[in-house]
Amino acid sequence: MLQIEPKFDTTILLAVVILSVLGAVMVYSASSFKAQERFNNSQYYFQNHLLKVLAGFAVLILGAKINYKLWLKLSLTMLILSFGALIYLLVGPGVEAIRGSKRWLDLGPLQIQPSDFARMSLILLLSARLVKAPSNPGDSLRDMIKNLGIVAIIALPILLQPDAGSMLLTVFIAVTLMFLAGAPVRYLFLFGAAAIPILGIYIMREDYQKDRIINFLASLRGEHISWQTQQSLIALGNGGFFGLGLGDGRQKYHFLPDPFTDFIYAIVGEELGMWGTVGILILFALIILRGFRIAGLTTDASAKLLAIGCVMNIAMYAFINAGVVVNLLPTTGIPMPFLSYGGSALFVNMFAIGILLNIDLQNRRGSRLMPVRTFNRPARPVRGYGRFAKR
Repeated sequence: MLQIEPKFDTTILLAVVILSVLGAVMVYSASSFKAQERFNNSQYYFQNHLLKVLAGFAVLILGAKINYKLWLKLSLTMLILSFGALIYLLVGPGVEAIRGSKRWLDLGPLQIQPSDFARMSLILLLSARLVKAPSNPGDSLRDMIKNLGIVAIIALPILLQPDAGSMLLTVFIAVTLMFLAGAPVRYLFLFGAAAIPILGIYIMREDYQKDRIINFLASLRGEHISWQTQQSLIALGNGGFFGLGLGDGRQKYHFLPDPFTDFIYAIVGEELGMWGTVGILILFALIILRGFRIAGLTTDASAKLLAIGCVMNIAMYAFINAGVVVNLLPTTGIPMPFLSYGGSALFVNMFAIGILLNIDLQNRRGSRLMPVRTFNRPARPVRGYGRFAKR
């Protein structure tokens, strides 16, 4: 019996839909008390989030429908616009610091964080640049220095906001893509060795960031736990294995700051228990594994790097957020993908999913000449590139 193969990876799309629906439910549960208290409308944050989720799916569809090669061509323009927004945050009039940081542009009903868009634009640009063969052997080192310079130009204004967490995430993804594309390890190591002392000195100059690091190290020794982390761990402890029940969590009542944004994962643990938090991690694992499968099957080196970059962006968001909630990492302000109250991170991660689906669509179009039999074996991975190239 013949069966028509789906046009794109439905597993990834289904996982994103489940996470988004669960996120909307948890945002309502975690925010209703605060919304009623502040706006006399328990659905205020939920309604805003729902609109952003719907807009996010529109962005996902846009990324899935438009050939990823167009986004690669537009990557330099996108990066320049993102860089301009980052600079405006630092020197523009009317930009207010929130909790000591200038990270957000206020666009009326929407606040955006330009660092999220800059990171995605950088992934696109590097995916286009890193696969271009140099015209002569001497150009290879110069190209790598240029690429590192581009990374530094984007990372510096993010650090100056200050937002060390987003800066480290951006640099880590960029350097990983360069490593996978074959950049010499010794030069990447020298870049890191030069950047670490600068980062350390800058963090120590900012009191609130310094306090976060000191408190985190103290908590590892059992000496002191910050209020946010303490309330997050209490929420997880309250939930146990099976949770207190949807809507029955207690830490959202003036105990846990940002219960529907950066720490929504703790509310999931309190109300849905360990099984809820593990289920979320399983869904992210499915997205990551399927995303890497898409990267492994594409014959286009740029698409391979782009798919890996998109997967890493989502995976690092999820890993860092979960790590902060369980006190494995210091507080960074990075939200949980598809679950936290909507914003620029939601749009960027939806766009990344759309690009993954489009790359998968192009893979299938290139390899499918006729309907696929259901008992056929999976396609074999294509030859690699960079460090994965067959010699």
